[in-house]
Amino acid sequence: MSSLYQNSFKDMMNDVVAAGSCCECGSCVLVCPHNVIEYIDNKPQQTAKASAAFDYCGISEGVGCDVCAAVCPRLWPREQHLRDAQFGNDRGYEGVFGVYRHIFVARTKRDDILARAQDGGIVTALLAWAREAGEIDGAVVSAVGENDDPCFPTPKVVTTQEEIKASASSWYTYCPNNLALSEVKERDLKQVAFVGVPCQITPLSKMTYVDPSILLSAKKKPQIVSRQRGFLKGFAERVSFNIGLFCTEVFRPELMTERIAEKMGIPLTEVTKFNVKGEVLIYKRDGDIARIPLEEAMHEYQRPECRHCGDFSAELADIACGGVGTDQATIVVLRTERGEQIWRKFQAAGLVDVWPIQENKKAWNILQRLAQRQHDRVPETLAKNGTVPGLPQYSPHVEYSESTAHIATTAKAPEEIDACLTAAYAGAPRPLEIIGYMAGMPIPGDPGEAAAGEKRKLPPPPRPDQGGAPPGWVAPSDA
Repeated sequence: MSSLYQNSFKDMMNDVVAAGSCCECGSCVLVCPHNVIEYIDNKPQQTAKASAAFDYCGISEGVGCDVCAAVCPRLWPREQHLRDAQFGNDRGYEGVFGVYRHIFVARTKRDDILARAQDGGIVTALLAWAREAGEIDGAVVSAVGENDDPCFPTPKVVTTQEEIKASASSWYTYCPNNLALSEVKERDLKQVAFVGVPCQITPLSKMTYVDPSILLSAKKKPQIVSRQRGFLKGFAERVSFNIGLFCTEVFRPELMTERIAEKMGIPLTEVTKFNVKGEVLIYKRDGDIARIPLEEAMHEYQRPECRHCGDFSAELADIACGGVGTDQATIVVLRTERGEQIWRKFQAAGLVDVWPIQENKKAWNILQRLAQRQHDRVPETLAKNGTVPGLPQYSPHVEYSESTAHIATTAKAPEEIDACLTAAYAGAPRPLEIIGYMAGMPIPGDPGEAAAGEKRKLPPPPRPDQGGAPPGWVAPSDA
């Protein structure tokens, strides 16, 4: 098999964790079928064998596993390599910020949500509607609860309207939402919404689209394959839809504890929410808004791991949301068929105001620039990290072909191979070849690179008939 299709626990621990690019999402810990690693000091640590090296997994080097490496967002395939697997040829439109069906601006009509919302209150309003309508039985979010330190959210599974409303707003410190999927499983929730930043959405996509033939090995019995398959696929199968949040970076805890609490003298208990609009805005209970220059916050307090992220706009989400360039409103990007289905029902409930993206050219231009800047900032390291130019799209068909060809060269009996494949797919179909766009093809409507000394031109906002409005949009004058 090619090295790109063979990322291992050892690769993950050396080329991601030790190398400093681990985003701390916790997905590797979540999906580990054999309790080899734990989430300690915001990083995965090998705790199964105290005397062993930090990068040693007896299961990986014995019968085989590496489910953890398969879902790691800092190993190939990364967001740009998963477009064919996730979208195939049903891509709608494509921009520098990823594949989309519709892009527009929206605001909730619910005053109780808008009052505490980050921007347009869309994420909270959508979750609240979906729970009440029975579309979901809960949601994974980040929130500051009664047992949390002020301004420091933890992953939460919310199932009531009050819990959902309490999760509104962002705090700009990292919260490993993926770990809350273990509670979803423990509570046996069948269809949850998942809200997270891009590096938390990508592992969910990998759980969904990485082919389970990776679990085949010469020494492995079907029972072990079945267990590993449950951890690789089982958590994502409980997610009804996901919402990705635009994100350039989050800040180290010291922004709160040192800069705000100590230097500015603002007790963290008095902070109600944060926002970033060209500067860091700190909203206080007395109604005052304190400010920190964004350049200072990024230079002094940016989390270094975030510099390894090239995904600003959650390019693999069902629905992506963010407030760049808007005033009390949210840019909404519907990327998948599932995202569009949910939005159509939500919008039909009459709970949201919507506008075409052409009416918000400033927001469109900022989105373009931030997405491109984030693509460009990722340091080039290794091919297996997915950071080398020209890497191929991930193909479940190639994964399956290479895995089955390799296992056929071993001493494993054909009937044992078949039993292991049956356990790996658990009734799901074997992959077919998908012929999609080739990575690096021009984006439709993109004017391309600027000439030397010139500023790169941005493509204009799409018209409503080009995906630049919500589904079923009818201009007010035509209504």
